[in-house]
Amino acid sequence: MEKMKDKYMIGDVANLLGLSRDTLRHYEKRGILSSIKGDNGYRYYTDKDLAQLLSIMYQRKMDMGLDDIADIWAQDTRIDKIAELMDCRIEEELAEIRRHHQTIARLKMSRDDCQNILSHQGDIFVKNFPDAYIIVPHTDFHNAIGLWFEYAREYPGLDMMYVYDEYAWQKENQSFTMDYKNSQLILKQEFAQYADYKIPAGTAQTTQTALCVSAFCVSPTRVPSPDKIQAMITWAESQGLMVSHQLYCTFALHGRQNGKLAYYLQLYLPAF
Repeated sequence: MEKMKDKYMIGDVANLLGLSRDTLRHYEKRGILSSIKGDNGYRYYTDKDLAQLLSIMYQRKMDMGLDDIADIWAQDTRIDKIAELMDCRIEEELAEIRRHHQTIARLKMSRDDCQNILSHQGDIFVKNFPDAYIIVPHTDFHNAIGLWFEYAREYPGLDMMYVYDEYAWQKENQSFTMDYKNSQLILKQEFAQYADYKIPAGTAQTTQTALCVSAFCVSPTRVPSPDKIQAMITWAESQGLMVSHQLYCTFALHGRQNGKLAYYLQLYLPAF
């Protein structure tokens, strides 16, 4: 490094500390760093300037803004002020960590849905109903999506709720009917910790011990095909299972298939 007594050229400081010359000039403009100009017009920094610059770099590594750094260096050092700034930064970082955890939870939830669809394409199988909180126990078919958006907008993490539609089916002779009854918004218990929502005491819950006959299907709407339900009923009978006349339907994914919008539905028929 070219040195003139205890003074260092801007290029050498930039190379030594891995900063650009523009950054050093910007720090000077913000008043958090000083330099002197030699007779040759070049900027020079002293040992004290380098020591201050190291502190500034460390503060930047803590993601402190230049306004806060300028405030620190504009006055005599106040330890209580610096501690207060550190507390603010800690809270901001914890909030950012929380947001990252929520994003990872969303990714895992969608990844699991994809894997379940891939593993059970075309299959009818037995599984437990998801263990979940029923956040909205009763709404209608059309308001369910609107309520989902309202809750998700107000409470980060509640966008991990599923909309479950309930139907009642009847089969008499060769006639099969299916009537819509109700919609619910549920949050699986494994993801409740990621929602910024205090679940009220007494909130109804599903029970994971509820055995169901389940299947996935692709539909142009979120209304399941009666043919699929009949196939599930027939399969259950072949396995010696009795099924409830209730049917629960949720869409695990919403995308496109063959160029058209498609719902990837999961169906549940409680069994006993």
